[in-house]
Amino acid sequence: MIKHILVAIGAGNDCTALNTAIERARETNAKLTALHVVDRVPWWATASIESDCGRTFALIEAHASKVADHAMNAIREAGIEGSCVTIDLPGNMTLSCVIARAARELDADLIVVGRSKTAHWRCWEERVSDAVTRYSNRRVLIVSNDAAPVEAEAETKATPLSFNIVGSTQRTFVPIP
Repeated sequence: MIKHILVAIGAGNDCTALNTAIERARETNAKLTALHVVDRVPWWATASIESDCGRTFALIEAHASKVADHAMNAIREAGIEGSCVTIDLPGNMTLSCVIARAARELDADLIVVGRSKTAHWRCWEERVSDAVTRYSNRRVLIVSNDAAPVEAEAETKATPLSFNIVGSTQRTFVPIP
């Protein structure tokens, strides 16, 4: 039985994973948590940091806020119980490890992630969706634009993370330790 769904939302405009998670939350009457992991120093920003570090960080922060606001609005419009959580990507962890550990800490029964196409110039990197299934001990629903969702399971051990709750539709506020 699914009581809590964690959906990993990215910085892009593709809402497929979020929409699928909202549908599943409606079907199962589950709580939904949208997780946005923010890389404060992404690879593409390294060139601009030398010229205007403050502006680069401000742009990253503004974009992260817009992503979280969009997810929270979608959850509110769907009329389901949910929240949006942001976390900074720790320097020593991968995105997939953070998603898997967050699911464990938030006690999510199901993780919903999108499957992106592998960039040819980054072909040596494992897809985030594939790595989440490997690191997680929760059910994982992988959503793709061109294929039906695929569920998978895997195992992991986790360490604590710090979360910043951006918004919530819960009537009572319960802080995450």
